[in-house]
Amino acid sequence: MYRTWWAQRKVDGVFLVDLQVRDRRIPMLKDLGMPAIVVGTPRGSGGLPVIWQDDLAATEMIVAHLAGLGHRKVARVGGFPRYWHSRLRTDAFAEVAGKAGLHASSVAADYSAEHGAEATRELFEAADPPTAIVYDNDVMAVAGLAAARRAGLDVPGDLSIVAWDDSALCELVHPALTAMRRDIAAVGAEAARRLSLVIGGAEVGDIREDLPQLMVRESTAAPNR
Repeated sequence: MYRTWWAQRKVDGVFLVDLQVRDRRIPMLKDLGMPAIVVGTPRGSGGLPVIWQDDLAATEMIVAHLAGLGHRKVARVGGFPRYWHSRLRTDAFAEVAGKAGLHASSVAADYSAEHGAEATRELFEAADPPTAIVYDNDVMAVAGLAAARRAGLDVPGDLSIVAWDDSALCELVHPALTAMRRDIAAVGAEAARRLSLVIGGAEVGDIREDLPQLMVRESTAAPNR
């Protein structure tokens, strides 16, 4: 598709999201000389200009919040391991939680409600379940909330829940979900501005987006156990 677009000059440039390990798009776009901006992570970008989010800083905010509430065993329901951002979040979660003295684990899912609910059930059916779960998106977090309540668990008394991506959905459920909020509109505007510069022949470097905010709501509290 990229080759066809470029050969027919249907586009002047592209945005790349969800970079994968050994992503075949990177060398191909560089060979074509096609203007491109990566939105996500510098890891695996092949030197293409990147607007990146600081997943380590976001992880530190989440872990500090949960540790401050008294949680000592936490889990994360992540995305596909083939995505760089998912792999980096897994590593950051283990590193930050370890430094805070927490026992942490991550399980992979596919970002869907079904997998979010399934992963949640498997986690709290373990012999020593976590008292808090972090989900890589809002859909899985809402599904995890529903699964926990169907199992008779109180949220946040028995299980605290954090969504990595904030949305209106996080505020519509009960209890409202603690979530990580990013200024997506600002990221999109900056990506468009920088792609326009690249298309015009300018060289641009990587830039980090503004740090996210942890929106603390009713889904996180001190654990009952």
